[in-house]
Amino acid sequence: MRRVWAVLSVGAILVAAACAAPPTASQQTPSGETSPSTEASPSPTPTPSASPAPLAITKLPFHAGEVGLAYAAVTLGAAGGLPPYSWSFASGSLPPGLSLSAGGSVSGSPTKAGSFGFYVRVADSAGGSVSAKATIAVYSALVATESCGTKCVRGKGCTTCGKFGTATGGLGPYAYTIVAGAVPSGMRVSGLSLIGAFPVGSYSLSVVVTDKLGAQRRVDAAWSIYSPATLLKGRTSDCIDYIYTASCTATWGYSGGNPSVAPKLVITKYSQYCDATGKCYPVPTAPPPGWSVSIKSGVITISASSPDCVVAYTGYITFVLRDKSVCATTLPSNAGMMLVDLRISC
Repeated sequence: MRRVWAVLSVGAILVAAACAAPPTASQQTPSGETSPSTEASPSPTPTPSASPAPLAITKLPFHAGEVGLAYAAVTLGAAGGLPPYSWSFASGSLPPGLSLSAGGSVSGSPTKAGSFGFYVRVADSAGGSVSAKATIAVYSALVATESCGTKCVRGKGCTTCGKFGTATGGLGPYAYTIVAGAVPSGMRVSGLSLIGAFPVGSYSLSVVVTDKLGAQRRVDAAWSIYSPATLLKGRTSDCIDYIYTASCTATWGYSGGNPSVAPKLVITKYSQYCDATGKCYPVPTAPPPGWSVSIKSGVITISASSPDCVVAYTGYITFVLRDKSVCATTLPSNAGMMLVDLRISC
């Protein structure tokens, strides 16, 4: 009886196992793997929004200006806060002639020279604002003069009168550009000056002066360069006292030279005179008594005279004409020689 019970018990267990409900798909677990947890995952914690960066002025690109010259437009810069921004002045103001827009643009043409300091303010849409100091230097207007704008008369070889203009004001250094004409042969241009010796002829030149801010002025120049005077003998080229009156007159002519300033006669040498009989007179060492020279309209009038008796002032005088103008030719005329013969017995 005991043995039969044991068999039945085993069968019952097998039947009970066979009749049990099969596992659902969610309950099936692959061999060697752990079943996933059915517990719900927690929700992520919300991240708070970042605060805006503080409002700040980042760019004040002001630059120098010049009276009468359009100011190269600039735009101020800001960052942070809550855009859009609005610009204004905290104190002071821009140089006269310039303006600042609410958008931060600066433009216009300065009308007054000087150094101008001020504070600009930028405000954002949240009501915040910051200020910063700035300075603008305004230079006087570039000015150029032209001393040879009509025509300058110069002598051949002159090296002291090459300046033909000046430039002042604006912001240096200046740049010089030849835009018309040509530099006379053998010379060079430096700024608004010709360097070297002037050659004979007529010349013209135009130079544009530009300053560092871009302002420009044109300088025109023209020159007429004359050659040295040329001596020409006249009908009475010797000064001889033919009637023993202790006076004589001689005339010479000349051509060329300065067209508006008469030259100066300069004695360069005295020489001995011997007459037809072979008599030789002492070499003069000074001009004769009453010596006078008049030069006008291409004619030279030379005279000597004395109210007192003269004992044999006889000799040759060699002379040249020299330019006495401010911008003179450095060369004299050709040389002339004349006899002065004053023989009066006392």
